[in-house]
Amino acid sequence: MTITEQPWSFLSMAFFESFTAAIRQKWLDYYQANRPWLVLQMEGRSTRTPDGGRRPPSALLLGVVNALEPKLGNLMVPFFQLNADEDALVEVLGLDFDPDLAINGAVVPPSMDANDPEVSGLLTMSEPSENF
Repeated sequence: MTITEQPWSFLSMAFFESFTAAIRQKWLDYYQANRPWLVLQMEGRSTRTPDGGRRPPSALLLGVVNALEPKLGNLMVPFFQLNADEDALVEVLGLDFDPDLAINGAVVPPSMDANDPEVSGLLTMSEPSENF
């Protein structure tokens, strides 16, 4: 790291990656403990995942992880101000994977790197919604 680099940017990314890893584990623990009703819920409504599986809808998933990790609530307002797309938030938090595949040992893509240009585009300002 050079003198001109900002040390907090590295610390912020390290914190975010650690934080999202903790959220992922809490989500997997919750999913495993509540799998019977979540599977029934997903029979009616689920979201396809990049790993070829499925997961609960983003609103449900975000609600659960916010209840499991209260500190996440502090991030949700700025996240939603940047982009109110729930699916994009699930991606940024590294939760866009099939929990059954992850629990059964399948390779699950790691959390996204916020420095990746494709990911940083997920956090762009969204147009105001006329519904609210």
